[in-house]
Amino acid sequence: MLYHVSRNGQNYGPYTLEDLQRYVAAGNVLPTDLAKSDEMPDWVPVAQVLGASMPAAPATVAAYGAPVPAYPVAVAVYPDPPNLHWALVLLISCFTCGLFGLVWVFVQAAWMRKVNPNSKALFYYIAAIVVYLVAIGAQVAMFMSTKDGTPAGPFTAVYFVCLLAYFVLFLVAIFTMRSDMEEHFTGPEPIGLSLSGVMTFFFSVLYFQYHFSRINEIKRAARYGGARI
Repeated sequence: MLYHVSRNGQNYGPYTLEDLQRYVAAGNVLPTDLAKSDEMPDWVPVAQVLGASMPAAPATVAAYGAPVPAYPVAVAVYPDPPNLHWALVLLISCFTCGLFGLVWVFVQAAWMRKVNPNSKALFYYIAAIVVYLVAIGAQVAMFMSTKDGTPAGPFTAVYFVCLLAYFVLFLVAIFTMRSDMEEHFTGPEPIGLSLSGVMTFFFSVLYFQYHFSRINEIKRAARYGGARI
């Protein structure tokens, strides 16, 4: 039987009973969260669903930026986000003419894929790069086929279509990444992460890395004493 879990008006899942037991033990799901299967008429507390099989719940990760209690060992099954200060990502990207920033978006998306196998962000990034390479090939062919200062029409059309497709795919990728980050950090690792759409649009990789760095600080503080950051 599969169950959905509800917290603060947001629904997660579906999860098996074993998933619920594991998440409660990890502190990702609270006994007071509401759960419901398709066969159940009403939402009931998770503790009622688990009954005698209810594990002892450790302290959970606190809200984003709040004092953090002892970090539950079981949550360590989730790998920490990429750990590099956003300013370093910017600096190295400038020295490498943007190449490092491009590589880093794949590092971020690959991490997201590890914690959420259903994430499509990595796929969209790869598709965007493939389309961009096709656009470069079309641009080269366009200049090579130029006669009397006029490039060949078909290559020009392919170039602009691919360029448009690249920007669309890249936007889909970064907003998919944003959605996946919010889902993960309000669900399996509930710290209440909320990301700005405007900041995502203009700064994407740097904005994500800023929050990844803060999340790593939260997790580190929780493991070593629960300091406020």
